[in-house]
Amino acid sequence: MNLRSGFISAGAIVLGAVLMVSLAWGLQHAAMNSPHLLGHTAPDLAIQQPDGQKVGIQQLRGKPVVVNFWASWCGPCVQEQPVLTGAAAAHPNVVFVGAAVQDTSSGVRSFEQQHAHTYPVGPIVSGKYQDYGVVGPPVTIFIDANGVVTASFAGPLDTSTLDHYLTLIAA
Repeated sequence: MNLRSGFISAGAIVLGAVLMVSLAWGLQHAAMNSPHLLGHTAPDLAIQQPDGQKVGIQQLRGKPVVVNFWASWCGPCVQEQPVLTGAAAAHPNVVFVGAAVQDTSSGVRSFEQQHAHTYPVGPIVSGKYQDYGVVGPPVTIFIDANGVVTASFAGPLDTSTLDHYLTLIAA
């Protein structure tokens, strides 16, 4: 039984090490979702709000911008929506924009009826989410007042993580 306990202990140590490396890689990957964009001007992107108004990233230059890529069918997007809404209210000097990806017009309308955003949201009508390195939602991009991508985050944001990234773009 002593040999068996040794094998079990060794297996647990190896499994724990693999889990720790996986976690560290996952956290780094989430924070560095779009490393090719960091330090570069944000690609062109515009959304169309339900009222028909368009909001373009290029037109927002001069203000820090948070672009959240989301979808109506995305559970983590629902989870982070109150966090983003709260931050948008707490940081009026930062422009928040919600860009619906891989979604339908009816899905976006339905989501907005159930979970209204306090900032402009809508489907992308100019540019592509792929230019931001987005594979699937949620992904959030942080753009400084000069239009330069400062950070990106893949996955649902919590308040402390969002606050950290906001310090990078908001003065």
